[in-house]
Amino acid sequence: MLKSSFSALCLAAGVFLATAPSVTAEQVTVFAAASLQEALSDVIAGYEAESGHEVTASFAGSSALARQIEFGAPADVIMLANVKWVAHLDAKGLLEPERKKIFLGNSLSVIVPARDVTEYATGDRAELSQILKAGRVAMALVEAVPAGMYGKEALQSLGLWDAVRPNVVETDNVRAALALVALGEVAAGIVYATDAMVDDRVRIVAQFPPSSHSDITYPAAIVAGQDRPEVVEFMTYLDSEVARAAFVDRGFLVVEGAR
Repeated sequence: MLKSSFSALCLAAGVFLATAPSVTAEQVTVFAAASLQEALSDVIAGYEAESGHEVTASFAGSSALARQIEFGAPADVIMLANVKWVAHLDAKGLLEPERKKIFLGNSLSVIVPARDVTEYATGDRAELSQILKAGRVAMALVEAVPAGMYGKEALQSLGLWDAVRPNVVETDNVRAALALVALGEVAAGIVYATDAMVDDRVRIVAQFPPSSHSDITYPAAIVAGQDRPEVVEFMTYLDSEVARAAFVDRGFLVVEGAR
């Protein structure tokens, strides 16, 4: 009888263990600017290992991502490459109040195919003009995508836009501009410095002065109605020392104290 009772107790325990709810990983969906692809993928891998949650990231031009949010795309967090697109979404009530922060900065570079062995020594305005007028120049969409907008602004600031404009080949995002240069389809391109670091088929030949364009910053925000604990946790992780180090390793600048 004692043996029978023990067996019954074990069976009951087994049923309990089989039916007890298990701890499941929560899902976080991030829409991020194309230029963040490698760095954010590194950060996501670290967050997943630490938290046990799963993160899905979609990378594209900031303008395209912002429009997708407007049309109700299922995203939890956005990380765009321009404060204007975030302000646009915020004005429409599509972002959580007090759930926005600027974490990162970048710089703007002129690149050429690596096989172009021309020596560019000074990087001054005259030389920059010479490089960009020598052939077609790949840029992200100059009226919509941040990298293109910053590039146009810099060229206008330096008095070069009118001369360079006929040579500009516009692309959907900055990575597409990078690819055209890497493939040798164009003579030069204007991309972020971090983009040039990910493809050894291109090389940087000039840097635009920071004063020639607006600050290049990457605001992150939680989409309205999506401030679940795991989403807030992911936003907090973006500002951790581990995440900062991952971004810096990929060439980004950490913006201290920005909101």
